[in-house]
Amino acid sequence: MATVSSLLSAAPVNGMTQPENDETFGVADVAAPSVSRQRPKKIAKTKKIAQALVEQIADHNLARDLDIQTLSTIAQLVVREYEIDEESRAEWKQCAEDALKFATQDAEPKQYPWPKASNIIYPLITTASLQFGARAYPAIIQNRNVVKGTIWGTDDGTPATKNGKADGAPIIDPETQQIQWLIAPGMKQKRATAIGEHMSWQLLEQMPEWEEQTDQLLHQLPIVGGAVRKTYRDFGEDKNCSVLVPLMNIVWNRHSVSFEKAPRHTEILTLYPHEVMEKELAEETFIPISYTVGDDADNENASGDDSDAPRIFLEQHRRYDLDGDGYPEPYIVTVHKASSQVVRMVARYEEDGIHVDDKGEIMRVDPLEYYTLYPFLPDPKGGSYPTGFGHLLKPMNEAINTTINQMFDAGHLQIAGGGFIGTNLSLAAGPTTFRLGEYIPVNNKGGNIRDAVFPIPFPGPSQVLFELLGFLVGAAKETASIQDILTGDTAKLSETQPTTLLALIEQGMKVYTAIYKRIYRALKAELSKIYRLNRLYLESDARYRIGDEWREISKDDYRLGGGVEPISDPTMTTDMQKLARAGVVMPFANDLLFNPLEVRKMYLDAASIPNIDKLLVSKVPNPMDSPMAQLEMAAKQAELGKTRAQELQFQSQAFVNMANAKAVAGDAQMAWIDKQLEMMRLHIESVNSSIKAAAVDAQMHGHAVSEKIANLQAESQIEAAKHKATPKQKKTAK
Repeated sequence: MATVSSLLSAAPVNGMTQPENDETFGVADVAAPSVSRQRPKKIAKTKKIAQALVEQIADHNLARDLDIQTLSTIAQLVVREYEIDEESRAEWKQCAEDALKFATQDAEPKQYPWPKASNIIYPLITTASLQFGARAYPAIIQNRNVVKGTIWGTDDGTPATKNGKADGAPIIDPETQQIQWLIAPGMKQKRATAIGEHMSWQLLEQMPEWEEQTDQLLHQLPIVGGAVRKTYRDFGEDKNCSVLVPLMNIVWNRHSVSFEKAPRHTEILTLYPHEVMEKELAEETFIPISYTVGDDADNENASGDDSDAPRIFLEQHRRYDLDGDGYPEPYIVTVHKASSQVVRMVARYEEDGIHVDDKGEIMRVDPLEYYTLYPFLPDPKGGSYPTGFGHLLKPMNEAINTTINQMFDAGHLQIAGGGFIGTNLSLAAGPTTFRLGEYIPVNNKGGNIRDAVFPIPFPGPSQVLFELLGFLVGAAKETASIQDILTGDTAKLSETQPTTLLALIEQGMKVYTAIYKRIYRALKAELSKIYRLNRLYLESDARYRIGDEWREISKDDYRLGGGVEPISDPTMTTDMQKLARAGVVMPFANDLLFNPLEVRKMYLDAASIPNIDKLLVSKVPNPMDSPMAQLEMAAKQAELGKTRAQELQFQSQAFVNMANAKAVAGDAQMAWIDKQLEMMRLHIESVNSSIKAAAVDAQMHGHAVSEKIANLQAESQIEAAKHKATPKQKKTAK
């Protein structure tokens, strides 16, 4: 199967540059729906249809050229199918709205068992959301790093060959006798590093809303179950955009196989009147239509007399057979919801997404996917909408709330009291005020006053309910993985062994680790969409900043690059996990089988110590090069010389004794004594020469070391004096 580029001319169409084919980033392989249609019999006709599809890509608003009847049909279809999709998710939406109320502690006044009764909301979902966001946010954005480039294949380089083929003999430079390279070794990694640095700078500096909205996204995920990112090119501001779309504001059919396979996605856009006017005047062009104040009745923020009230539009990413060939092509249709009028329609495909067969007939058109779903948990019922803690913990949270409120109401009754008063006791109606030491007379027909008063014995909070409350809270925390080891509330944490601590953390993080992996996959998909936009639209001499240094990168780097992925590790999401793993490796820092520099880097990085490269030297110094070590060596050599001198003294005494023995020895023993004396003389001369050499070496070494130490001390004093000196003194000293 080929693309339409093989049929059409290679020249740009309507001034639009044809992008390179890329099956890796940004374009989903969506199969065409099974429809009954008659294929064009002539390739010329197919070329004409393909030409028309390509021309639609450059059009900023196809709706301007459509008749009123067609626009009305499209608008009614968009609104009707949006309502179908909205109805399919009604149950999920209601549960998500309740979860948002629980998470934000939005309690409505109660009327039972009496007006304004206790209505406490236990912060179970709130705590789970805060804990998740606090762990995930620093794991995704690490020291201003978000993205890292990847490479394909080996990075050993490609040498230039004599025959121009990969298996040919390499060309050797006659002067340097070095291999000439087409692609130098390490070039792939260098390009991947530059791409990772540039995209991280893009997300955090050029797209400042991305980091803030990422924080919001991570706190919304555990409550409603997910969020969506919309990635596109803003041609008005000439930059990439990847904005957060809350899951409540994007609608697809819940019965779809998955979010990606849904036939349509409808985003609920809220635009203020001045924003609508800007879009009507801008190049992308909304079709001007008449708006009535207050016509957006379904907008809860709108009021009948507010002329600046926002207007609601439905931006639907769908398929529609606009050319009447029987095959629906991907489009984006924007409709004003209240009036059901189309204001914009654009193509949602690229030239390389138009696939044809060997005969040149159009087989399918791949849509450009703008949306990336960040799921929290899959739906246990099999629906395509993700599930959050708000859905799972809502029944348990309601039970906890009921138990707490019942105990508070029981305590209130016990404290406030109440009861009955007999008719034989006459008291004034209403409250009675007492002053210190005062007695108030009452009308009593006889007997004790207390016999005429019967207080109802309200029992107060139940101990059984209290124990049940503890059971419910414990079960809910277990479901939400809010364990003490993860919240930092662990006794004697510093005494826990690293392996034991790591096992406890990983056991408590099982649920979160699976969630982080889903977020990792979604983030990788989002970054791939941004990568594709850079490959198509980045300037040839784009610049980005690392620290105080500006560096350059071009779209060719993205064209030749191997892709990107998040720099975060989905299996290690807490500082305690990093420290625990680093603590396992740290005892091997001096092991010959471990790289001591990398071990220390790992440990300092786990502790979030900044400027690690400045703290550690790139080359492990030789301990014998230090002045103190050299002094110790000189002292050892002097001690060795002293030992050898003592040995020489013993040998000399033995020589004298042997000479005295020779004077009284007989002829038979003379030969043996002479031989022993000769051996002792040679040994004494050898020891004596080694002692002299050691003494000279120790003396010279000691002088050199002392001089080196003196020089270091002098340099230190000079540097200290420079800092204290005035500018005039510094000039004089120079």
